[in-house]
Amino acid sequence: MNLERQLLAQFATDHPAEVASALAAMSHREAALVLGDLAPTVAASLLHYLPSLSAALALEQLAAEDATAILTAVRPDIAAAILRTTPSKRRAAVVECFPSRLQTVIANLLIYAEDTAGALMDPEVLTAFEQEPVHQVLERLQRNPAHALYYLYVIAEDQRLVGVVNMRELMGARPDASLAAVCTRHVAAIAASATWQTVVEHPAWSSVHALPVVDRAGQFVGVLRYETARALERRRASAAQTDSGLQTASALGELFGLGLRGIFQWPASEIAGGSGRREP
Repeated sequence: MNLERQLLAQFATDHPAEVASALAAMSHREAALVLGDLAPTVAASLLHYLPSLSAALALEQLAAEDATAILTAVRPDIAAAILRTTPSKRRAAVVECFPSRLQTVIANLLIYAEDTAGALMDPEVLTAFEQEPVHQVLERLQRNPAHALYYLYVIAEDQRLVGVVNMRELMGARPDASLAAVCTRHVAAIAASATWQTVVEHPAWSSVHALPVVDRAGQFVGVLRYETARALERRRASAAQTDSGLQTASALGELFGLGLRGIFQWPASEIAGGSGRREP
């Protein structure tokens, strides 16, 4: 790797939001060249900050295998959001390169409409059955720390969400106690079909870092992160400001056009009227 690439990789690692902002302002081809020069894990970190459409258009410029390497290094919910805006033929070619387990995860996310809780959730979060002992759950968490969250969600045998326990409570519980004995039974949850307005305005965000997502049967299907809800809120606010600005510009343009027509029509009417008065 030459010095220029090393500097780019280091800057992207240290300042992903700034690099993503620069990528969004580039042409899709230029953005693809930058992403292709980075290690997949570093390129994937930039996708957290890139608009889904910008990311999709840039990744389309790369070979399917290269795009796959980047998308498999990012969270499934982000990968699904990008793939949702990718043309179906290209999407199929990329997903075909995914490991079979990830193919299933992505397919399940793509079932849900854009910007619903189900489309935005992270489905790869550890859960545990209510009858499991605490020590067994802690051992599993140690083996899979990447999928641990602020909370552990407790489910019944039929996958229904029945409780939640935060990590501090879990580590302080008796090792032989069952999760059923230590979890909180009243859990704030959100439906997978909930709209983006419901996601952003959900009252539970004032007290939790993540919300469990459930399907129509009450089965646990994933988790919606606070950061995801806030990012959605910012994106929607930005879109609203853009729409408002376009409407204002359109209105001013219309008024300006009417004003010019009035200016040019007025002398014509005066000339016509004046010529009529001069006739004998």
